[in-house]
Amino acid sequence: MSCTFCEIARGERDAYKVYEDDDTLVILDIYPVSKGHLLVIPKEHHEAIEDMPATLLKKVWLVASAMAKLYRKELRAPGVNVLNNSGRAAGQIIFHFHVHVIPRWEGQEIGKHTRHHLQDDEARDVVASVKPFASKYVSELLSSSMK
Repeated sequence: MSCTFCEIARGERDAYKVYEDDDTLVILDIYPVSKGHLLVIPKEHHEAIEDMPATLLKKVWLVASAMAKLYRKELRAPGVNVLNNSGRAAGQIIFHFHVHVIPRWEGQEIGKHTRHHLQDDEARDVVASVKPFASKYVSELLSSSMK
């Protein structure tokens, strides 16, 4: 069975990456709800949250938390949604566990359908804004979680 996120993790499919380590990958959603909508994925394939090993689940959520903190502190997003859709009935479209990190900007209505197809200029802008800070925020959060 083909999995888009596994293909991205293996380097077989392109994606806009803002962070990567041995276990996780953070990419831009190609149909973002808002500018900067990220997906945090484990490189190892697991379909849904209930299938995830605890250690990897913890790391994915810590990386998602680091991305949310980066948006709030560095890029001054007034709010951030961090969520997971588990199962088709919950809105899961790609059946490889992932966490959405969705920055919310002034004037953006929550609940209004705002998805659009990611354009290259928007993607390059987001990568340039997020990538320089991503490793720092993940490292700080992972090291503090080990204490």
